[in-house]
Amino acid sequence: MNLDQLHYVVEVAKTKSLLAAANQLHVTQSAISQSISSLEAELGVKLFNRSRTGTVPTPEGLIMIKKILQIEQILQEIKDEAKHQSEISGGTLRIAAIPGAMSTLVRTVSSLKKDYPSVHFRMYENNSEEIVAQIRQNQIDIGLVLATPDSEKKELEGLRFEPLWKGKIAVGVWRNSPLTSMKSVTPDELIKFPFVLYDEGYIHEFIRHFSKTFGPVNTLFTSNNATAIVNALQEELAVTVAFDFSFFANPLVVSGDLIMIEIDRFEQQSATLGWIRSENNKNSLVSKHFINRFVHKIRMGHLL
Repeated sequence: MNLDQLHYVVEVAKTKSLLAAANQLHVTQSAISQSISSLEAELGVKLFNRSRTGTVPTPEGLIMIKKILQIEQILQEIKDEAKHQSEISGGTLRIAAIPGAMSTLVRTVSSLKKDYPSVHFRMYENNSEEIVAQIRQNQIDIGLVLATPDSEKKELEGLRFEPLWKGKIAVGVWRNSPLTSMKSVTPDELIKFPFVLYDEGYIHEFIRHFSKTFGPVNTLFTSNNATAIVNALQEELAVTVAFDFSFFANPLVVSGDLIMIEIDRFEQQSATLGWIRSENNKNSLVSKHFINRFVHKIRMGHLL
């Protein structure tokens, strides 16, 4: 008995024809016929009744075929597991994310590393536009980005986008700011303060909309360095605005140093936080494991 014989039996049972099975498996009809006859002789059981109208299993054959199908399923599971181990062992997963997610990313890496110690992780922090470009240029495998309804249709076209969180812009101030006593701030109150801004397309779009409605914003500086922005807040030189997720995930918020304040009386476009990856991502399996583990961390309350 060999695996080819089992494959032949299964295919003939499906097609009820030696010729159709031969065509499907790209072998000769005589090769399948001889192989099955040899297996029948070895087992001492007639598996099929052959006639001009077709080849159908015998009652004894049906019992044997059911067992063979179980063997085929086990063999496929072995192949799938082997592929799984091959893809997830010894590879490198390159991850990029917008600011504010790093603490949750680190927890996710730490958790996944225990199960897959041979996987190497590289993490980068960037804005959404740069992350999308890096995905398209195959510089990273997965990216955590912000997307508006328009950008989902345009900038993310051809990429896989897995939505995670829908939110809006909020204000961030240091613990000594006069705004910390407020649960929310109106645009008229907010515009009195200088701003430091992260270089993110969604932030720029928010500021343009805000300025058009309430007047020019005094921007101290714009940067893609989150530490520089935190330093400016710490020195009470300015306030900042960011997607609310960035505050929920920030250790400075947990410690009480950074305070998030909602913006009142201002209609703004919502944005969606989500993972992006290309359709031909070579690390699709380990990427999927990472994303699932990241979502699990959020659901377990590590994010908030």
